[in-house]
Amino acid sequence: MILEYGGCSHRGMVRKSNEDYYYISDNQNEQHLAIVADGMGGHNAGELASRMAVETILEIFSINKDQYTNDPTSLIKESIRQANYKIYSHAQQNENCKGMGTTLVLAFFDKGKVYFGHVGDSRGYLIRKGEIIQITKDHSLVQELLDNGTITLEEVENHPQKNIITRALGTERSIEIDCHNISLEEDDIVLLCTDGLVLHVDLQENIELFESSSSMQELTADLVQQALERGGLDNITVVAIKYYGMVKEG
Repeated sequence: MILEYGGCSHRGMVRKSNEDYYYISDNQNEQHLAIVADGMGGHNAGELASRMAVETILEIFSINKDQYTNDPTSLIKESIRQANYKIYSHAQQNENCKGMGTTLVLAFFDKGKVYFGHVGDSRGYLIRKGEIIQITKDHSLVQELLDNGTITLEEVENHPQKNIITRALGTERSIEIDCHNISLEEDDIVLLCTDGLVLHVDLQENIELFESSSSMQELTADLVQQALERGGLDNITVVAIKYYGMVKEG
């Protein structure tokens, strides 16, 4: 399986620190994995939570990679559960970390498929043949209000409670995890991002950028730069992975 990775993160123009944390595989011999987390909590607790989430998931994948070859979704759920419990336990034991938590979205590539795991309002997208498809659904108050018809799609943009999320790692002892899997086609791009990107950048308006970028690294850097130029009110993190197809054996 041939994949090209790119990733970019910036603290933005307002925040004093970057509480986002991300991981991308850096060579073809590793797990084909990408993770984006958006931490929350005072006294650098958000920064700690996002890093703990990513590091725990990587550890669980490394230890158990051979046990879940036919069931990646179980591995994803188990790794996120363990990350959740680790963050939750740390918060209970350290007063200055009370309320710490993090959103999380990951993409695991295996045998021509991509498997998503998701908690919170960081997002996963699939870009295919000029179409941008949002795979994940935000775990947020405005999404719930939209789903039950209390507000319209037009009202989401400027809703005063837009930043309230309803699900995050580390805030409860147990966590509900959304998972999806999709069969990949050649030249598909998987995009993972924190809400700092979609706050300022309409991905649909950038469809030509996805097709014209010389690399995934260039693509992610361009998207982050757009968010900065339009205000950069939050931390911004973008990861992109392009799928070129399966390696032929023999």
